[in-house]
Amino acid sequence: MLRVHLLQYGSKLGDVEFNLDRLIKAMDRLCVGDGADVIVTPELYLPGYMSRDMFFQIAEPISGRTISRLVLEVRRRNCHVIAGFAERNNETHVLYNTAVAVGPDGVLAVYRKRHLPSYGVFDEYRYFGIGKGDIPVININGHRVGIAICYDAFYPEVSRVMMLKGAEVHVYISAAPDMSRLHFETFMIARALENVAYTVYVNTVGQYDGLGFFGGSHVVNPLGNVLVRAKYYEEDVKSVEIEPSDVVNYRSHRPILKDLDPSDMELVVKVLNDYVNPRPPLIRAEGKQVITEEVKEQ
Repeated sequence: MLRVHLLQYGSKLGDVEFNLDRLIKAMDRLCVGDGADVIVTPELYLPGYMSRDMFFQIAEPISGRTISRLVLEVRRRNCHVIAGFAERNNETHVLYNTAVAVGPDGVLAVYRKRHLPSYGVFDEYRYFGIGKGDIPVININGHRVGIAICYDAFYPEVSRVMMLKGAEVHVYISAAPDMSRLHFETFMIARALENVAYTVYVNTVGQYDGLGFFGGSHVVNPLGNVLVRAKYYEEDVKSVEIEPSDVVNYRSHRPILKDLDPSDMELVVKVLNDYVNPRPPLIRAEGKQVITEEVKEQ
């Protein structure tokens, strides 16, 4: 069993210590101490999503004082936290929009956002590098939990990797503005259904530079039912007990894994490669004419 706590807080922009103190106070209220509690914050909760150029001053390595203190406080309470963080790689000096999972044994996983929106009101490429490498799935109280961030939900491959690695719970931390509300409420149900898994969505809330963030954090079960939802447009904390081991039963009735066809994945990779690296046309001359032909597959 897991007790999932949706910490739908706004952030004080640029004040990592203040935001961390609020998180620790929430841990005092919410954590029982049996290792089953998981507190989830919004995306970039610790620095504040709209901190913009302040990221360059306040970002820290995972080994820095903020996460070190968080590890200590989590260990004292025997609980788990998944928190949004602005990470600095000290070797490359690249910043990452990161979700860090912390438990009594220390840092369990570091997930760097793989898909960075840079359109409309978003400009994440200005501040952050693209996350590469593996998609982590961690053990919490005997259950498998995957982690991703906001815009990653637009790419179902991320959740599919989590599912194939055994994740029963898919956590998405987010900082989504008002115009994205319908998207994320649809995605969380879709990801739950297509992977027969629990989805946990935690969004920030508040007004920053005239941009509103709607909150609406929620948990969806493998049947697509919303188990709990936080308030819209105001801070809120919601808690729900889930039993991830039930996923085995859900998947026996809808055998997604058994019915997967690896050739579908191969086709996606092939078509994507063709799209990204199109073959140049064949150009030949016939007399004074230049003829361009599409190169056909062998």
